[in-house]
Amino acid sequence: MTAIKHKALVLGVDERSALTVVRSLGRHGVEVHLGKDIPFAVPELSRYTRQVFQFPNAGREPEAWVAALKARLEAEPYDLVIPTVDKYLVPVIRHRRELEPLARLAIPDDRGFEYTYEKSKTLELARAVGAPCPRTEQVDSLDDLERIAREFKFPLIVKPVSSKVWIGKVRHDLHVELAKDRDDLEQRLRRLLTLCPVLIQSFHRGIGVGQEFLTRNGEVIAAFQHDRVHEPLGGGGSSYRKSAPLIPELYEASVRMLNELKWTGVAMVEYKYDYATREGVLIEINGRFWGSLPLPVAAGVDFPALLFDMLVLNKVPEKVTYRNNIYCRNLVNDFNWFKENLRADKKNPFLMTLPLPRVLGEVKHLLLLRERYDTLVWDDLRPGRHVVGKYIGEQFRGAWDKLYHAGIKLNYRYNALSRRRQARRIRRLLQQNPSIAFVCKGNICRSPFAGYYFRQLNQNGKPSPVQVESYGLIERINRPSPELAVEAARQFEVDMSAHRSRLLTAEIAEQAGVLFIMDFELYQRVKALFPRIRHKLFFLGVLQGNPGRPIEISDPYGKGIEQFQTVFKQIVQSVENLSRLAKR
Repeated sequence: MTAIKHKALVLGVDERSALTVVRSLGRHGVEVHLGKDIPFAVPELSRYTRQVFQFPNAGREPEAWVAALKARLEAEPYDLVIPTVDKYLVPVIRHRRELEPLARLAIPDDRGFEYTYEKSKTLELARAVGAPCPRTEQVDSLDDLERIAREFKFPLIVKPVSSKVWIGKVRHDLHVELAKDRDDLEQRLRRLLTLCPVLIQSFHRGIGVGQEFLTRNGEVIAAFQHDRVHEPLGGGGSSYRKSAPLIPELYEASVRMLNELKWTGVAMVEYKYDYATREGVLIEINGRFWGSLPLPVAAGVDFPALLFDMLVLNKVPEKVTYRNNIYCRNLVNDFNWFKENLRADKKNPFLMTLPLPRVLGEVKHLLLLRERYDTLVWDDLRPGRHVVGKYIGEQFRGAWDKLYHAGIKLNYRYNALSRRRQARRIRRLLQQNPSIAFVCKGNICRSPFAGYYFRQLNQNGKPSPVQVESYGLIERINRPSPELAVEAARQFEVDMSAHRSRLLTAEIAEQAGVLFIMDFELYQRVKALFPRIRHKLFFLGVLQGNPGRPIEISDPYGKGIEQFQTVFKQIVQSVENLSRLAKR
């Protein structure tokens, strides 16, 4: 048996790009180690993963994550280190000088990173080389709202200048959005502009087309194209795609951009393309491995192995070809797409829906042996079995949760006795431990308003006997409340401008006398995270008053001022009743 001579460290946790890189290198005879920052990652189930290393959370503790990576590289030599997602790629690039002496890094140079990561720079590059671009303007403040609404035709693409934004030590994951009208645009800008400038782009019809490359100093070593078959109606990565011939005009534009950057490594250049009119516009350049990576590997272009050979062995193939019309499906995401497509408005021209007969007709690809799967492969079954089994279990639990949810709603909505029983339990718990924790998803809208309003009601010149705080479940802390929340709160004489979000921990949950949550999703999550406090967990909406009112208080985040006013009114009614209850 030939000894393994080479070793790689893959930094990634997802079941598409990271898992595919692990499998590709493992099949190529490379010893693969995995670096992760979450308790469990699907790639660690692969037969090709030899060792797994747990790092600190890269989003919450980027400096600690870099320190752990540096220690790993000092402890063991690696021929190549491959970050597969932005949350790992960005800190590696920022600490390039510390890490490059320790191992070869599969990352772009600083100029390449700047022009692919920052979307405004990508458009600058595209215009310079004559690549097709959508009409684009950068918006830095709401002062440009009315002019954009006049000069652009809706719908509009709303694109943060970067998909990952660090404010202090907190990372914000941002996504491309679609604004349907002027009010929709205003809501999205109000939320996003607190984090970074925003690009407004004209909307173009067509399908998503990705052209993938391996290049050395801008010279193409391998190229591949995929066409999206099933695209999420709300945007995001495709769940079903096929290999297709390279569209010459897009290929030439892609090569001009990569050549201008003297690009070395892998990259995916994404376009929106209309085959009927043969017109396309650039969407973005992805300067790392992409989510649809399982398809080119299945069709014959093994990008991870080719990258390893080029960077480590200085070896490139004379010619790389691939099979067209090979289809690749992400089973879990595609089942979700199928449900979404089935319910969607087929007459809406802005939704990429497909008629049911066409979707059902796709079974022919399976019969013709042209279909592959992102996670399910014959030589490495465990990851795929885990993903599919977990999804099936979640669907059964989801169905049970809906029945359980309906029972709770009916009980508390129409059963006055149940509401009175809840009120007695709350009063008894507060007598034993007079402290309240209001909990919502992000601790920037509902729970802080409840906390501020409760304290305001009990300001009578004496310290309140009840201690009140608010918390969230999202790990990104120190976030301010959105402008619309602050504005709506002022109408109830509550000032939330100084609020900053905090995280609910096990210690806080156990110390609180009573915890109030807002909706059923939060109820389930808090119960799962902190099972020992189930006896003191209540819906705040139970205290709204008369039976017949809903017990859930929905999340107004990302919606209009009217939704904030409605939600805050529900909270006011509940908190006023809670305040009277706490004084008895």
